[in-house]
Amino acid sequence: MRFAIGDATVDIIVDDDNFVLPLSEFLPGADPKLLDAHRGILEPEFVDRARDLARFAIQSFVLRTGGKTLLIDCCIGAHKDIPEIPAWHQRRGSGFLDRLRQTGVDPAEVDMVFCTHLHVDHVGWNTQQDNGRWQPTFPNARYLFGRHELADWMTQHDTGRAPPIHARALEQSVIPIVEAGKADLVDDGHEIGPGLHLAPLPGHTSGQMGLVVNYARDRAIFCGDAIHHPLQIHFGLPHFCAAHPRENQKVINQISHLLGSVCDDVQITPAIFIQGFSPVLVCSFASTASVTN
Repeated sequence: MRFAIGDATVDIIVDDDNFVLPLSEFLPGADPKLLDAHRGILEPEFVDRARDLARFAIQSFVLRTGGKTLLIDCCIGAHKDIPEIPAWHQRRGSGFLDRLRQTGVDPAEVDMVFCTHLHVDHVGWNTQQDNGRWQPTFPNARYLFGRHELADWMTQHDTGRAPPIHARALEQSVIPIVEAGKADLVDDGHEIGPGLHLAPLPGHTSGQMGLVVNYARDRAIFCGDAIHHPLQIHFGLPHFCAAHPRENQKVINQISHLLGSVCDDVQITPAIFIQGFSPVLVCSFASTASVTN
């Protein structure tokens, strides 16, 4: 799928188009009656109410603008140890890099890789195996990691507090990039190029950041996993959040403030919305979201 933001083009490269989680666990505070009332919006792309499943896509975004190619998030990868999720464990033949090439982008032509945060499903294609070692998949790219995000995860890793699934992701997909001298540690407000800057979206992780596109007539935000559910956007319902309501409310507050300060009509691009639902939504979020502490 391809779409435009002004003169920039964006291609979606899917790595897993049908990742599912139990809906009752993913949205433990959701009112079933409210979910049922909006089944027409949610089914079949985002939920399967009969089977109690929430559906997601694990995907990257290729942003081409000003002669540069930026890859946003790096999905699951290949040959990675992820036993907690059998479908992702030691995967082979996913076709991700082939789909990237089909858009006209060779891995060697990627100029920058930006990981919104460092969870296992956002860093996997950072590296690939070469003679038994993890090497950068995009050899000519600079990899942008949030300074706070990386520091927090490395503290958890070094003190043994990181969940094993994320500790291995660091070892396989992040630390090799740092050791190869390919990583740029960036802070909130970092400018990638004209009209492109990073903005804080803490909550899902402590240092998650989004990419804000602020052109003269076109606005967008690539918000990683800050938004998990279409109802958060369509109806401004902060209580529709995953796992940690207090932290997710921080995210909604931050996004509402951010989008309200940029423009009423903004293309919001969450990382995990399945393509059939349309991952890019244009809405007046600031005027519809009502958030209280």
